[in-house]
Amino acid sequence: MASSLSKLRRRTHRTLRITLAWVLAGMLVALWESNVLEAHGLDPDRSRVLDRHFWRQLIGGLLGGGVYIFLLRDHLRRLPFLPALGIVSASALAVLSGLHALRGWVMPGGPSSELLVQRLFSWAFLGEWLFTCLLMAATMIMVRLNDQFGSGAPGFLLGRYFKPRQELRIFMFLDMRSSTAIAERIGDTRYFQLLNDVYADITDPVVYSGGDIYQYVGDEVSVTWTLHRGIQRQACLRCFFAIREKLRQRAEHYRSAYGIEPVFKAGLHYGQVTTGEVGLVKKQTIFSGDAVNTTSHIQALCNELGVDLLVSKELIDVLVLPADRWQVRPMGRVNPKGKVREILLCHVEPLPA
Repeated sequence: MASSLSKLRRRTHRTLRITLAWVLAGMLVALWESNVLEAHGLDPDRSRVLDRHFWRQLIGGLLGGGVYIFLLRDHLRRLPFLPALGIVSASALAVLSGLHALRGWVMPGGPSSELLVQRLFSWAFLGEWLFTCLLMAATMIMVRLNDQFGSGAPGFLLGRYFKPRQELRIFMFLDMRSSTAIAERIGDTRYFQLLNDVYADITDPVVYSGGDIYQYVGDEVSVTWTLHRGIQRQACLRCFFAIREKLRQRAEHYRSAYGIEPVFKAGLHYGQVTTGEVGLVKKQTIFSGDAVNTTSHIQALCNELGVDLLVSKELIDVLVLPADRWQVRPMGRVNPKGKVREILLCHVEPLPA
């Protein structure tokens, strides 16, 4: 239930941001249109032009952005950009044609097929459709860029990490069990396809928990949260169990396609890191600090201790897990390489509702 609400909330916020961008674009077009009218000696009537474009783009943004985010995006994000844009443009053409036909029905005098044909094959309709396609293309590009950079996209554009800064962050390192044996059994090409399927399935649990995928390294995925986001409603823990449940739901697909059921092990820890951008070309935000290395070491101990999830006691204390919802089992102390202080590890499982 919490996951569904989080998904609805994030999609609603994204739709509202798209609508705001469409309204701003409409205001610019209205300003340009009124200036052109004035330059040709006509009455610009700016308030009327602005009002018309405002309501058109507000409704268009809510409908277009909402349909794309709620209905189309999950299917289209698996396609390259141009084919996806072609599908959206064709859909926009159908919707605009339908709206013009509907307008003919409600106008005085009833529908006129001749008038409808004139409207659909006019420069005005072509301009309206191309402008809608341009807005949808810009929307799709921004959504895909946001997918590329995660929730850190605004910070990247605003230069948040242009200079290194200290942060408290939670890290989760995920690693697929028996990956080497699986790769040898099914071959490199099918193994690559398997990883692509798995990464697609784990994306939504990460995104809707407020996390960011830091990097993919072979069959290992690194996920990070700011401390504030990660501890809200135990989001970082819930993310792992949401991933596990999603893979279980898709087990039949993996058995039929690859003959295996992917299972992940994970380590979770938090600490202070230095966050900053590196590189002049293909810039990347990286995290440097003991917390990153310790998380990797914790995840590597899952096989030795025979569990799928290990969480540092330090993170458990910060999460403040309700005893009636979570079962926490101490797994002993370890001394990660390079660390003087020992770390107490715990295995965590949600209790049945």
